[in-house]
Amino acid sequence: MQKRAVRIMADLNPQDSCRDAFKNLGILTVVSIYITEVILLAIRQNCLRNRDIHERQTRHGNDFNLPAHRSALFAKKPTYAGARLYNMLPGELKNLGPQVLKRKMLK
Repeated sequence: MQKRAVRIMADLNPQDSCRDAFKNLGILTVVSIYITEVILLAIRQNCLRNRDIHERQTRHGNDFNLPAHRSALFAKKPTYAGARLYNMLPGELKNLGPQVLKRKMLK
């Protein structure tokens, strides 16, 4: 649906790629918006981090602790998905505050 709207706005044919049109129009895809929002949700929720569990400083102390689970439903929770995606970010982005991180991710 979003691609169709961008193709109309950019006057593209149905078979044309709309990747450049997204960039030129400054529009984020639905997937990009979801990833950004769940990462920010995990930060705002103050989920448990590895540094809260270990008394010593560890290499991944800034990462969120991902609890073991048995169901796919748990893995689909926005807080769990956000924590998992946050752990995949490069180290220099993890040290930023939520507002600065959001600006960097949206660039």
